[in-house]
Amino acid sequence: MAAGSNPKVQQARSLCDEARWADVLTLARRWQAETTDDAQAFFYEGVALAGLGKFVAAETAYYRALGLDAQDFTTWNNLASLLFNSLKQPAEGVKCLAQAMRLDPGNKLGWANLAAMYGELGRHAEALECAERALALDPDMVEAQLYRGRAGLALGQPELARAACEALAKLSPDKFQRAK
Repeated sequence: MAAGSNPKVQQARSLCDEARWADVLTLARRWQAETTDDAQAFFYEGVALAGLGKFVAAETAYYRALGLDAQDFTTWNNLASLLFNSLKQPAEGVKCLAQAMRLDPGNKLGWANLAAMYGELGRHAEALECAERALALDPDMVEAQLYRGRAGLALGQPELARAACEALAKLSPDKFQRAK
């Protein structure tokens, strides 16, 4: 979601940064009452509900946001994670993240996340392909190197794991922080 200068988005992000999920939910619902066709209001409702552990309701909110803006990468990405991790619907999660990647094929974190999902499903060739796409965008991306190495081992290609280890060994310690 592009924040731009929207004060509601800025306020919602600030509350999210503090994990104040009930406050995010209150803000999102007031926002929806004021503007019924703003996808961002439903997106932040989904974020809040997920943060509160209300996963089915969060799924509904994300789908409502996508009904208003089906081109939003972040909503597809969040829905994918929710489906894959919280609602135990991995196939649907993968479909959502694949849709997100069609919208933003230059998103390295999205490719790494898709590699992780495929790897967890035992679909190692697809995991390797996604890791390679992330690495084409950022050769220093730690997560993508790790997924590449794991997929290589699973595919009987230990040279890929070795190459990943060598690439990781060359990185400065500050690269070993979670990608954003």
